[in-house]
Amino acid sequence: MLNLSIILNELILSLVIGKLLIHKLTVTEVFILTFSYFLIRESDIMNMFPTKKSEVISNLIKFCETELLCYSSKRNFDLGIPHKNVSKLSPYLSTRFVNEVEVLKIAVSKTNVESIEKFIDEIFWKTYWKGWLETHPWVYDEYIKSNRVQKVPSKTGIKCFDYWKDELLNTGYLHNHSRMWFASIWIFTLGYDWQSGADFFARNLIDFCPASNTLGWRWVAGLQTLNKPYLASSDNISYFTKYRFNPKGQLNEKVISKYQNHHNNKIVKFKQPERLQLKNSDELGIILNKNDLSINEIFDKQELTYHCCLFSTDHENKLIREFQTKIDEDILNRNKNFCLTKNYQEIFCWLIEKKIKNLILPYETVGNKILNNHQFKNKLKKLDINYVFYLRDWDRNAFPHATKGFFKFKKNIPVLMNLAKI
Repeated sequence: MLNLSIILNELILSLVIGKLLIHKLTVTEVFILTFSYFLIRESDIMNMFPTKKSEVISNLIKFCETELLCYSSKRNFDLGIPHKNVSKLSPYLSTRFVNEVEVLKIAVSKTNVESIEKFIDEIFWKTYWKGWLETHPWVYDEYIKSNRVQKVPSKTGIKCFDYWKDELLNTGYLHNHSRMWFASIWIFTLGYDWQSGADFFARNLIDFCPASNTLGWRWVAGLQTLNKPYLASSDNISYFTKYRFNPKGQLNEKVISKYQNHHNNKIVKFKQPERLQLKNSDELGIILNKNDLSINEIFDKQELTYHCCLFSTDHENKLIREFQTKIDEDILNRNKNFCLTKNYQEIFCWLIEKKIKNLILPYETVGNKILNNHQFKNKLKKLDINYVFYLRDWDRNAFPHATKGFFKFKKNIPVLMNLAKI
């Protein structure tokens, strides 16, 4: 449930800017208005992130028809819940509950590619971050080894920061621009290290992606583009929140970074797995997990017969756990013959029961290790099961171009879209 302080905060802001000052309201009327506002916002939160794929696609189509053409000019504004000016696709793309190809095919069916360049860029950013981390895995290893955790104060006195913290904890989501402001305040005003901020996001984001999160925090800190940190400014926050917030005099807006070379150019060559050649006689099994919740659809198109199970473990965060459970329910409801497994032993029992001899697993990028470990793979070997961590063509084509900065990567987007037949 959304923190009532957030609602009261926005109500006060509305009063200040004159939306309610024209009325002489009694205490009772203010309470009724606040309660009604509360109910509306609760409904907005539930509608922000539907858990049925049909509803996600329906929302995407509506967004493309009403918001897409003005996305470039509106995308940097955080207008508050329910964030109608952005697509809110990130929770679904991060697990491929919906995938990049189907999103972009819907988008370009509504308008021409040139007019939605920024939207297309945003879809490719997540791919770029994952590809970059694949060739710089030591960056994630160093972050994990730092093991930094920071207790977040209930109130800092910086109203925008406190609001964003509450919004994140209560919805699992923040507008991308607010994530940047939040990270900048965390590092440069509050003086916390970036690793603890990345950990805070990792534990609370409904759309958490190890690559985007780690590298996004490094970018704000001035490590991703060395000694070029992102500094939140009160004027920028005020303008892009439509004057809901103005932390004038509260932020550290002048910082000199003095990081030494962190070897960002030390590149590990990306090794692509071999392509699969499958036949219907291959006693095929597919496992879905949060790395790819729709990989089976690739093999549906090839008209292959297979058994499929969904491997899902409970998240420690209640809000994220409930969201993931409903996503799982939708997948199982749409695929009655799929099996749900909650641990390794249940997977092994399913493999034996279905007499699987060839197994397809979602490819595991850096930070997304689930099944690619000695314990699991040794058991598959004992069961005499061949397996492959399947890399989608989308990633196979894009990752080799993600070794440097995004703008160099971006030059390849037209070719990548062509390869994806978009």
